[in-house]
Amino acid sequence: MTRSPDHPIPIPPDHPASTWPAEPKSCFLQPGEVHIWRVSLAQPEPVVARCRELLPPAEIARANRFYFERDRRRFLVSHGMVRTVLGRYLALKPLELRFGEGPKGKPDLVPEQNPLGLTFNLSHSGEFALMGVASKLIMGIDIEVIRVDFGGQEIAERFFSPYEVATLLSLPQDQRAEAFFYCWTRKEAYIKAQGEGLSLPLDSFDVTFAPGTEPALLRVADHPNEVARWKLYDIDVGPGYKAALMIEGKQHHLRYFDWQGPSPHSLAEPQPKSHHGDIA
Repeated sequence: MTRSPDHPIPIPPDHPASTWPAEPKSCFLQPGEVHIWRVSLAQPEPVVARCRELLPPAEIARANRFYFERDRRRFLVSHGMVRTVLGRYLALKPLELRFGEGPKGKPDLVPEQNPLGLTFNLSHSGEFALMGVASKLIMGIDIEVIRVDFGGQEIAERFFSPYEVATLLSLPQDQRAEAFFYCWTRKEAYIKAQGEGLSLPLDSFDVTFAPGTEPALLRVADHPNEVARWKLYDIDVGPGYKAALMIEGKQHHLRYFDWQGPSPHSLAEPQPKSHHGDIA
């Protein structure tokens, strides 16, 4: 569902989202923690080149299939972050990581490399990518650029639930674009958590998104127990963006990190050891 503008939307230096902490020296997950990693996709050529070195041939081939150079670079950076960050939790080199697919096709680490039960999800839009990391908890994360020219009302009327359409139309016109993207990211986060993709109808479940309401999953058709299973969070990426996280359980502590790109030695050096006992 992601749509990207042709021009990046800068984050003012005094905005809280621009002060996400730099990545820690060691990656530990305390019980109940969820780590949210953010990276700017507008990286200089040396960083993009180092990210390329961290990817296997199959992922480089995927990057090369993008028509625009901008999209190729964004793929390399976002997937370089995935391999570098997960490697740090598991004390593995980025190229050592192997991925498979869950029952519904959602990417996952192979079990023999994942004694910590790490789960992760990646999303990108515009000039940012986000990755959520947790232990033994299913999650979905989504980020979207806000576009007032996107035709959100028409899309909502065609695909959203009757409750969500009525909520959107009840808002003043000047609030609808932002509200639409609140709704969209929250719904997309749930779809990604389920791993269903486009096979899960957007009108089969409801989320809150009116101004002043807490993010929440309200209804899932034919599955009334789903509401109690999930917790929904908004993520403050910066102005011009909306982002959301859907994750199993109700009590979480979210921590935020800015990924600064791989070091020049990321390919050759082993990752720092993690305290496996710190993982819930």
